[in-house]
Amino acid sequence: MRPLPARFTAAVAIAAALCAAAAAVVAGGFAGSPLQAFAVGRPDRSLLWAGLAGVGVVVLAQLARLRVRAGEGHARLAWGEAAMVVLCVSLPPALVPFAVLAGVGVAHTALHLLDARRGRRRTARDLLFSVAALTVAGSCSVFAVTAIEPVYDRPLSPRGIAALCAGAVVYYVVAIGLVSVHVSAVRGGTLRATFAEMLSSKLLMVIGNVAAGLVIVWACATNALLLLLLPPVLWLLHQFYGNRLREDDDRRTWHDFAEATRDLNRLDEHDAAESGITGAKRLFGATAARVVLAGGRAYGDEVDEPAVTRSLVVGGMTVGELHLAGVPQLRSRDHMLAAYGDALAAALHDAITQDALRSMSERTTYDAVHDPLTGLYNRVALLTRGNAQLARRAPGDPVALVLLDVNDFKEVNNALGHTAGDEVLKVIARRVADAGNADDLLARLGGDEFAVLITDLAAGGDDLALAAAVERARKLGAQIAVPMRIDGVALSKEPSVGVVVAAAGSVDLTELLRRADIAMYQAKHGGQPVAWYDPARDDASTDRLALLAELREALAAGEQLSLELQPAVALGPVKPVRGAELAGEITSVEALLRWQHPRRGRLAPGQFLPVVEASELMGPLTHWVLDRALGLAAGWRRAGLAVPVAVNISARSLAERQLPETIDELLGRYRLPAELLILEITETVMLSSSPVIDDVLARIRRLGVQLAVDDFGTGFSSFTVLTRLPVQEVKIDREFVAQMSDLPKAEAIVRATVDLARRLNLRVVAEGVEHPEQRSALAELGCTAAQGFLFHPPMAPDRLSAVLRERRQVQRRHLRAEGTG
Repeated sequence: MRPLPARFTAAVAIAAALCAAAAAVVAGGFAGSPLQAFAVGRPDRSLLWAGLAGVGVVVLAQLARLRVRAGEGHARLAWGEAAMVVLCVSLPPALVPFAVLAGVGVAHTALHLLDARRGRRRTARDLLFSVAALTVAGSCSVFAVTAIEPVYDRPLSPRGIAALCAGAVVYYVVAIGLVSVHVSAVRGGTLRATFAEMLSSKLLMVIGNVAAGLVIVWACATNALLLLLLPPVLWLLHQFYGNRLREDDDRRTWHDFAEATRDLNRLDEHDAAESGITGAKRLFGATAARVVLAGGRAYGDEVDEPAVTRSLVVGGMTVGELHLAGVPQLRSRDHMLAAYGDALAAALHDAITQDALRSMSERTTYDAVHDPLTGLYNRVALLTRGNAQLARRAPGDPVALVLLDVNDFKEVNNALGHTAGDEVLKVIARRVADAGNADDLLARLGGDEFAVLITDLAAGGDDLALAAAVERARKLGAQIAVPMRIDGVALSKEPSVGVVVAAAGSVDLTELLRRADIAMYQAKHGGQPVAWYDPARDDASTDRLALLAELREALAAGEQLSLELQPAVALGPVKPVRGAELAGEITSVEALLRWQHPRRGRLAPGQFLPVVEASELMGPLTHWVLDRALGLAAGWRRAGLAVPVAVNISARSLAERQLPETIDELLGRYRLPAELLILEITETVMLSSSPVIDDVLARIRRLGVQLAVDDFGTGFSSFTVLTRLPVQEVKIDREFVAQMSDLPKAEAIVRATVDLARRLNLRVVAEGVEHPEQRSALAELGCTAAQGFLFHPPMAPDRLSAVLRERRQVQRRHLRAEGTG
């Protein structure tokens, strides 16, 4: 509990004294002079007894108190308004403030002593404030009554009754205002909320108090014996007040209880404990609260001698204890404390369990990607994180993988035991970590194999990159071979190291590991510390050379290679046509290369194009695909089914200066308009700084051929492509389409792409659409067209021609049905 500021208390006390003096002077002036006010209408002795009776009335009114909710704390309401009505009628105005001061002082001093015996301590400053505040309210009240209509020693008139009511209201507002300041300063909370809550709580009581005061005045004026009937009536009225205030207090308390228990639902132990402490203070009026958990952890205030201690138990298991200090007698709130303790115990138990599960999950996640012995990444982490690092590198940047294997490691286990072997592996892991750079990815693959992925090689050619990687590998091997002492035995273990260097984007980490493993075994079998990858000694590379020879034969024969075609469909509204549905028209057809190998079976482009791109066959293969695709498009056009055909063009093909002339010659041979050819180019190629590629793209655009950005969003500067180059179409990568419903980031990328393309007047085609929900979402975003198994799978040319004719007939029937055909 915060102490009431001393300056504020002193100010209220001084105001009380000044108000009493002002009331004595100003109010007394209405009777001619202050001295005359003491003797008007009765002898001095009679006036003395009247004054003592008035003090007694104030004492009785203050002793009959009711506890009421006030903001974050509580206050006491009394019968002060009824006492003021009686005092204003029975005493000269100048004596009323002094009667209030004396009566309130006596009553509150008695209450102060009674509270001290019950263990509830109130400071002298609180007592002084209570007396001063009510004296100020009483002085303001008598001043208001006298200003409107003096009522002392006069028959009550309607104006006099109105003056008494106004005086009671002034007393009510001033007293409530000062008490609200006190409560908000001591207990916290806003002054406005506390003041409004107390005004509404006592409004009905004020009306009853004024009525009771007027009845007492009427009974004294009519027949004093009637006063004997008032005590039971006033007692019943007091009980009614009490029940009404308790109901209101219980309703607010249970509302606070619901909010406090709802606020306990935290997944963090600290947050749950702090919420429990805040709620306990608010609900039970505690000055201090502390939660002590079974494990010894504690939260909240220091509580030396808790007035209330509640065990927090869930299912027979003790979670901790709740200590409260400065709590008034709970009485009927014992059951609330029990319920709150159970709710807090459950919340803490859930939070502790959640913390344990979170720690377990973090540990499991850590263990899933780390080697338990050395703390380095394991093979799984090397593959996933290594591929991620390769994807972040610019295409063509040199990267290296260093793979090392400790020679004759079994000798350590056989001679010193597996514990010593583990210590050797830990020492090697530390040396690998010390020798690596900040950007290196370090991993223990298992047993005595370690790997280092190096991505910060300086560009300058393959030979320079390989030399730098080999030098790093030699230093690493030398550092590992430095003698170490294990169990008092000095030993040195030398590794065999394999090095492979490749361009980022050309291979994945699995391939790098395979090549590094070949190099490492070359070093081990050759008796040298370091060896680098030699493609000539790679059986898989020999197989690739055979693949190139077989492709050359396939191009010459022309029977094994074929094209499959997959349409892109406009995402317009779906309209019913005689029991069927008419989807959007086919906007373009993508040509997909297939190879029916006589020995290997059916091969997709990804299985042979990486080999072809590094050979001289890329040009002839591109020419074959263009020739075949344009021939098909020309046939569709002659049949009245003009549809653009899209062909994927690689970076290697765009580097050939004669490509525009080849395209122009083929378009002329088939008499096909240039706009019916779409070249799909990846964004990384379009962003190439090669002047040859820039020149080739510019010449192709001058022919009238359309350009499309393929696999948009998977590169490094996606949106730059749309503003830098004159493209007509954007194809959103299937990965983002598949993840739209699950990943907000993917949906945001698609939305941003569609919005930007619309502003640039570009078509947007979404790849890999397989579900109606994806189609609806893309159409709602404004995507132009879509391609995927939901509409059409890749199909043979004959099947596509049939589909085009069928859709043309359906569209004609639709136009006739609409009355426009």
